[in-house]
Amino acid sequence: MVVTAELAQTIREDSWSGIRIRIVSPSADAVDANWFGFSQYDVFNERHHAPSARDGRGELARYNADFVLVADGIDARRLRDAVAEYTAAFAPPPAPEFTAAAHLGALFSMARRLDHLGSIKPKTLAGRAFAHAEVLRDVAGEIHLDLLPLTGERQAADNAPVEVTEGLADLRKLRTALAALAHSADLGDHPGYGEIFRGHAANLDGIDHEITADLTADRAAAEGARPSAAVSTSPTALATSGVDRSGAGTTPFASTPDRAAERGRR
Repeated sequence: MVVTAELAQTIREDSWSGIRIRIVSPSADAVDANWFGFSQYDVFNERHHAPSARDGRGELARYNADFVLVADGIDARRLRDAVAEYTAAFAPPPAPEFTAAAHLGALFSMARRLDHLGSIKPKTLAGRAFAHAEVLRDVAGEIHLDLLPLTGERQAADNAPVEVTEGLADLRKLRTALAALAHSADLGDHPGYGEIFRGHAANLDGIDHEITADLTADRAAAEGARPSAAVSTSPTALATSGVDRSGAGTTPFASTPDRAAERGRR
Protein backbone atom coordinates (compact mmCIF):
# COMPACT_ATOMS: atom_id res chain seq x y z
CA MET A 1 0.00 0.00 0.00
CA VAL A 2 1.05 3.57 -0.72
CA VAL A 3 -0.08 6.43 1.52
CA THR A 4 -0.31 9.94 0.08
CA ALA A 5 -1.05 13.19 1.89
CA GLU A 6 -2.02 16.58 0.49
CA LEU A 7 -3.49 19.82 1.74
CA ALA A 8 -7.29 19.83 1.44
CA GLN A 9 -8.37 23.02 -0.29
CA THR A 10 -11.54 24.84 0.65
CA ILE A 11 -13.90 26.57 -1.81
CA ARG A 12 -11.63 29.61 -1.51
CA GLU A 13 -8.43 29.83 -3.50
CA ASP A 14 -5.18 29.46 -1.53
CA SER A 15 -7.01 28.31 1.58
CA TRP A 16 -6.73 24.85 3.17
CA SER A 17 -8.79 23.36 5.98
CA GLY A 18 -6.88 20.14 6.62
CA ILE A 19 -5.09 17.27 4.94
CA ARG A 20 -6.48 14.51 2.75
CA ILE A 21 -4.99 11.04 3.18
CA ARG A 22 -5.34 8.49 0.38
CA ILE A 23 -4.57 4.78 0.55
CA VAL A 24 -3.50 3.52 -2.87
CA SER A 25 -2.85 -0.05 -3.95
CA PRO A 26 -0.31 -0.49 -6.78
CA SER A 27 -2.60 -3.13 -8.29
CA ALA A 28 -6.11 -1.93 -7.37
CA ASP A 29 -5.61 1.86 -7.48
CA ALA A 30 -7.34 3.95 -4.77
CA VAL A 31 -8.56 1.90 -1.81
CA ASP A 32 -9.75 4.55 0.63
CA ALA A 33 -9.43 8.23 1.51
CA ASN A 34 -10.14 10.38 4.54
CA TRP A 35 -10.02 14.05 5.53
CA PHE A 36 -8.45 15.34 8.76
CA GLY A 37 -9.31 18.92 9.66
CA PHE A 38 -6.97 21.41 11.29
CA SER A 39 -9.80 22.68 13.49
CA GLN A 40 -10.85 19.16 14.46
CA TYR A 41 -7.41 18.43 15.92
CA ASP A 42 -6.49 21.96 17.15
CA VAL A 43 -3.42 22.10 14.93
CA PHE A 44 -2.93 25.87 14.95
CA ASN A 45 -2.23 27.85 18.09
CA GLU A 46 -4.79 30.65 18.14
CA ARG A 47 -2.36 33.06 19.81
CA HIS A 48 -0.40 33.29 16.56
CA HIS A 49 -3.36 34.20 14.36
CA ALA A 50 -3.79 37.58 12.78
CA PRO A 51 -6.38 39.77 14.53
CA SER A 52 -8.45 39.70 11.33
CA ALA A 53 -8.44 35.91 11.06
CA ARG A 54 -11.82 34.87 9.72
CA ASP A 55 -11.90 31.23 10.68
CA GLY A 56 -10.28 30.74 14.09
CA ARG A 57 -7.98 27.73 14.12
CA GLY A 58 -9.62 26.02 11.16
CA GLU A 59 -7.75 27.13 8.07
CA LEU A 60 -4.34 27.81 6.67
CA ALA A 61 -4.44 30.61 4.11
CA ARG A 62 -2.10 32.96 2.35
CA TYR A 63 -3.20 35.86 4.56
CA ASN A 64 -2.46 34.09 7.86
CA ALA A 65 0.52 31.88 6.96
CA ASP A 66 3.02 34.37 8.40
CA PHE A 67 1.24 34.20 11.75
CA VAL A 68 0.69 30.45 12.10
CA LEU A 69 3.79 28.99 10.45
CA VAL A 70 6.08 30.04 13.29
CA ALA A 71 7.74 28.36 16.24
CA ASP A 72 5.08 27.04 18.62
CA GLY A 73 2.41 28.01 16.11
CA ILE A 74 1.58 24.42 15.17
CA ASP A 75 0.87 21.36 17.32
CA ALA A 76 0.35 18.43 14.98
CA ARG A 77 0.57 15.64 17.55
CA ARG A 78 -3.18 14.92 17.70
CA LEU A 79 -3.41 15.06 13.91
CA ARG A 80 -0.39 12.78 13.53
CA ASP A 81 -1.83 10.21 15.94
CA ALA A 82 -5.20 10.23 14.16
CA VAL A 83 -3.54 9.68 10.77
CA ALA A 84 -1.35 6.89 12.21
CA GLU A 85 -4.40 5.13 13.64
CA TYR A 86 -6.23 5.45 10.33
CA THR A 87 -3.38 4.16 8.15
CA ALA A 88 -2.60 1.29 10.55
CA ALA A 89 -5.84 -0.38 9.49
CA PHE A 90 -4.42 -0.88 5.98
CA ALA A 91 -0.99 -2.20 6.88
CA PRO A 92 0.29 -4.67 9.50
CA PRO A 93 2.49 -3.26 12.27
CA PRO A 94 6.23 -3.55 11.69
CA ALA A 95 8.15 -6.47 13.11
CA PRO A 96 9.46 -5.80 16.63
CA GLU A 97 13.08 -5.65 15.48
CA PHE A 98 12.26 -2.74 13.16
CA THR A 99 10.29 -1.01 15.91
CA ALA A 100 13.30 -1.34 18.22
CA ALA A 101 15.65 -0.04 15.51
CA ALA A 102 13.38 2.97 14.92
CA HIS A 103 13.58 3.93 18.61
CA LEU A 104 17.33 3.38 18.88
CA GLY A 105 18.12 6.92 17.81
CA ALA A 106 16.49 8.19 21.00
CA LEU A 107 19.38 6.74 23.04
CA PHE A 108 21.99 8.62 21.01
CA SER A 109 19.87 11.76 21.26
CA MET A 110 19.66 11.42 25.03
CA ALA A 111 23.43 10.92 25.21
CA ARG A 112 23.92 14.22 23.36
CA ARG A 113 21.58 15.94 25.81
CA LEU A 114 23.56 14.55 28.73
CA ASP A 115 26.79 15.82 27.16
CA HIS A 116 25.27 19.27 26.84
CA LEU A 117 23.95 19.15 30.39
CA GLY A 118 27.37 18.17 31.70
CA SER A 119 28.93 21.07 29.82
CA ILE A 120 26.63 23.78 31.17
CA LYS A 121 26.03 22.27 34.63
CA PRO A 122 29.06 20.11 35.54
CA LYS A 123 27.77 19.25 39.02
CA THR A 124 24.36 17.98 37.93
CA LEU A 125 23.59 14.25 38.17
CA ALA A 126 26.31 14.03 40.81
CA GLY A 127 28.83 15.17 38.20
CA ARG A 128 28.25 12.03 36.16
CA ALA A 129 26.41 13.42 33.12
CA PHE A 130 29.29 12.61 30.75
CA ALA A 131 29.68 9.12 32.21
CA HIS A 132 25.97 8.41 31.73
CA ALA A 133 26.24 9.66 28.13
CA GLU A 134 29.13 7.31 27.38
CA VAL A 135 27.26 4.35 28.85
CA LEU A 136 24.18 5.16 26.76
CA ARG A 137 26.28 5.32 23.60
CA ASP A 138 27.95 2.01 24.40
CA VAL A 139 24.61 0.30 25.09
CA ALA A 140 23.02 1.78 21.96
CA GLY A 141 25.97 0.56 19.90
CA GLU A 142 25.65 -2.97 21.28
CA ILE A 143 21.90 -3.03 20.61
CA HIS A 144 22.50 -1.80 17.07
CA LEU A 145 25.01 -4.58 16.38
CA ASP A 146 22.66 -7.23 17.77
CA LEU A 147 19.78 -5.92 15.65
CA LEU A 148 21.73 -5.97 12.38
CA PRO A 149 21.25 -9.70 11.62
CA LEU A 150 17.51 -9.44 12.31
CA THR A 151 16.80 -6.33 10.25
CA GLY A 152 18.86 -7.42 7.25
CA GLU A 153 20.97 -4.28 7.47
CA ARG A 154 24.13 -6.30 7.94
CA GLN A 155 23.49 -8.40 4.83
CA ALA A 156 22.80 -5.27 2.82
CA ALA A 157 25.96 -3.63 4.10
CA ASP A 158 28.07 -6.73 3.46
CA ASN A 159 26.83 -6.95 -0.13
CA ALA A 160 27.37 -3.26 -0.85
CA PRO A 161 30.66 -2.04 -2.35
CA VAL A 162 33.04 -0.66 0.26
CA GLU A 163 35.28 2.26 -0.72
CA VAL A 164 37.73 3.26 2.00
CA THR A 165 39.46 6.02 0.05
CA GLU A 166 36.27 8.10 0.01
CA GLY A 167 36.17 7.94 3.80
CA LEU A 168 39.82 8.97 3.97
CA ALA A 169 39.02 12.05 1.88
CA ASP A 170 36.36 13.04 4.41
CA LEU A 171 38.78 12.37 7.26
CA ARG A 172 41.34 14.70 5.70
CA LYS A 173 38.76 17.45 5.27
CA LEU A 174 37.87 17.16 8.95
CA ARG A 175 41.55 17.19 9.92
CA THR A 176 42.08 20.38 7.90
CA ALA A 177 39.01 21.97 9.48
CA LEU A 178 40.22 21.07 12.98
CA ALA A 179 43.64 22.55 12.29
CA ALA A 180 42.02 25.78 11.10
CA LEU A 181 39.80 25.77 14.19
CA ALA A 182 42.84 25.38 16.44
CA HIS A 183 44.50 28.37 14.79
CA SER A 184 41.32 30.40 15.14
CA ALA A 185 41.05 29.44 18.83
CA ASP A 186 44.64 30.61 19.43
CA LEU A 187 43.82 34.03 17.99
CA GLY A 188 40.40 34.33 19.60
CA ASP A 189 38.88 34.14 23.04
CA HIS A 190 39.51 30.40 23.60
CA PRO A 191 43.28 29.86 23.44
CA GLY A 192 43.04 26.75 25.59
CA TYR A 193 41.07 24.97 22.89
CA GLY A 194 43.78 25.43 20.27
CA GLU A 195 45.89 22.63 21.72
CA ILE A 196 42.85 20.39 22.12
CA PHE A 197 41.85 20.63 18.46
CA ARG A 198 45.45 20.31 17.31
CA GLY A 199 45.54 17.04 19.22
CA HIS A 200 42.40 15.83 17.46
CA ALA A 201 43.90 16.80 14.11
CA ALA A 202 47.14 14.95 14.95
CA ASN A 203 45.19 11.81 15.88
CA LEU A 204 43.32 11.92 12.57
CA ASP A 205 46.62 12.43 10.76
CA GLY A 206 48.02 9.32 12.42
CA ILE A 207 44.94 7.27 11.52
CA ASP A 208 45.20 8.53 7.92
CA HIS A 209 48.86 7.48 7.65
CA GLU A 210 48.24 4.02 9.10
CA ILE A 211 45.24 3.21 6.91
CA THR A 212 47.00 4.58 3.81
CA ALA A 213 50.03 2.42 4.55
CA ASP A 214 47.86 -0.67 4.98
CA LEU A 215 46.01 0.06 1.74
CA THR A 216 49.35 0.31 -0.07
CA ALA A 217 50.37 -3.05 1.37
CA ASP A 218 47.07 -4.60 0.29
CA ARG A 219 47.50 -3.34 -3.27
CA ALA A 220 51.07 -4.66 -3.42
CA ALA A 221 49.92 -8.06 -2.16
CA ALA A 222 47.08 -8.14 -4.69
CA GLU A 223 49.54 -7.44 -7.51
CA GLY A 224 51.68 -10.37 -6.42
CA ALA A 225 54.55 -8.21 -5.25
CA ARG A 226 56.10 -8.51 -1.86
CA PRO A 227 54.75 -5.59 0.15
CA SER A 228 57.43 -3.50 1.70
CA ALA A 229 57.15 -2.60 5.33
CA ALA A 230 55.30 0.68 5.42
CA VAL A 231 55.84 2.45 8.69
CA SER A 232 54.16 5.74 9.52
CA THR A 233 56.25 8.51 11.01
CA SER A 234 53.27 10.13 12.67
CA PRO A 235 53.27 10.42 16.49
CA THR A 236 50.19 8.22 16.64
CA ALA A 237 51.69 5.48 14.51
CA LEU A 238 54.98 5.52 16.41
CA ALA A 239 53.11 5.22 19.68
CA THR A 240 51.19 2.19 18.42
CA SER A 241 54.02 0.46 16.55
CA GLY A 242 54.91 -2.89 18.00
CA VAL A 243 51.55 -3.21 19.69
CA ASP A 244 49.02 -5.80 18.61
CA ARG A 245 46.07 -3.77 17.30
CA SER A 246 43.61 -6.36 18.46
CA GLY A 247 45.09 -6.68 21.95
CA ALA A 248 45.94 -4.54 24.92
CA GLY A 249 48.71 -2.00 24.78
CA THR A 250 49.59 1.63 25.16
CA THR A 251 47.59 3.81 22.79
CA PRO A 252 47.44 7.60 22.40
CA PHE A 253 43.66 7.56 22.20
CA ALA A 254 41.90 8.15 25.49
CA SER A 255 39.67 5.39 26.83
CA THR A 256 35.94 5.96 27.11
CA PRO A 257 36.00 6.87 30.85
CA ASP A 258 39.06 9.09 30.30
CA ARG A 259 37.33 11.02 27.52
CA ALA A 260 34.30 11.52 29.74
CA ALA A 261 36.44 12.77 32.61
CA GLU A 262 38.40 15.05 30.27
CA ARG A 263 35.20 16.67 29.01
CA GLY A 264 34.07 17.07 32.59
CA ARG A 265 37.24 18.98 33.49
CA ARG A 266 36.62 21.41 30.65
